[in-house]
Amino acid sequence: MQKFRFHILGLTHVPTSERYGGCAYTQKIVKLNKMLLSLGHEVFLYGLEGSDAPCTEFIQVSTLKEIQQQYGDGDNRFELGYDWHKGFFRHNFDPPYNPQTLKFFANCIIEITKRKKPDDFLLLTQGYQNKMVDDAVELYLTCEAGIGYRGSYTKFRAFESSYMQNFTYGWQSNGGSINGNNYDRVIPNYFDVNDFEFSEKKDNYILYMGRVILRKGILTADEISKATGIPLKIAGQGVTEYHAGYLKGEDCELRGDNFEYVGYADKKKRNDLMSHAKATIVATEYLEPFGGISIESLLCGTPVITTDFGCFPETIPHGIVGYRCATLDHFVWATNNIKNISPKKCREYAEKNFSLDRVKFMYQEWFEMLYRVYESTVDSKKLGWHYIDKDRKNLDWLNKHY
Repeated sequence: MQKFRFHILGLTHVPTSERYGGCAYTQKIVKLNKMLLSLGHEVFLYGLEGSDAPCTEFIQVSTLKEIQQQYGDGDNRFELGYDWHKGFFRHNFDPPYNPQTLKFFANCIIEITKRKKPDDFLLLTQGYQNKMVDDAVELYLTCEAGIGYRGSYTKFRAFESSYMQNFTYGWQSNGGSINGNNYDRVIPNYFDVNDFEFSEKKDNYILYMGRVILRKGILTADEISKATGIPLKIAGQGVTEYHAGYLKGEDCELRGDNFEYVGYADKKKRNDLMSHAKATIVATEYLEPFGGISIESLLCGTPVITTDFGCFPETIPHGIVGYRCATLDHFVWATNNIKNISPKKCREYAEKNFSLDRVKFMYQEWFEMLYRVYESTVDSKKLGWHYIDKDRKNLDWLNKHY
């Protein structure tokens, strides 16, 4: 197994730490680092003060004081300067970039330039937002390692789902004829199975966990609860007002005695809520790139009831670990028949397909292929696409759950 060096960009607005479990992209970086280190690679992480993700070397490129000045509202109870448990994380993904974002990337360029070698990998985490770093450090092996966003552009890209890959190709083609790229990959999101507690015993409630906004399906979850008579527990960011019988989010309101808002769910609360729910409702209305909450639920042994577009036809086998639905009738039937789904099968399926120990070898295969392409550009005797592995025993990189 080949060993490589990786330069990984953290997010500009949040420390790279498990503390920020509500930020899916931050958690992906933490777990990606874990996988790369477990394979023996060197990992150089560039990020905010307070980052504690595992790595070979952490290089601080921005301070918490700068975050507080840029995004905070003076709330000294929180190191970001505002209560991110209630509201969403404040960020600057799109131009024009604010001074803190620009300084973050300027310092990344300085620090990567000090450490880089020509055959190092540069892993971007936010596509075009990171392009100024890519342009400045000029590493051939620059990749986007987990695309669940629009705005990807690099030569080598790993997408969270086939849906996201094909959507991107179509969107970026402007309606023209589309060719694929043999060195792009679909590598699913990944999870540390030890972070999730399994339970076969379920209590009498269904769960909604995520940003409390219309497009995440909060109203569908509420309607399911009212139609079935099964109480709904709601956890997540974005609630601006709550008291018994009333909840207000950024763009939605709920009324009734069927639901309870339990606040932001940290790791311990998430496990308790997920492992004991009858089902987790992930009725996302937009085309979900991956929907990590669905796999987290399965790892707790709790089936998922979701929509039938975006990533879910790839990740949620209908009738095996949950149900995919189109109408309220479907959702109600699925909820009333969720007892037919085995909690053990949910856990086994998620472990088999989305564990760090499974996905890290998909990444290793991809990085080795890309490195051969790099070698072929600097040595005419080296083969890239034409390389044949005479010792190959299988094509496990294609052994996907779907």
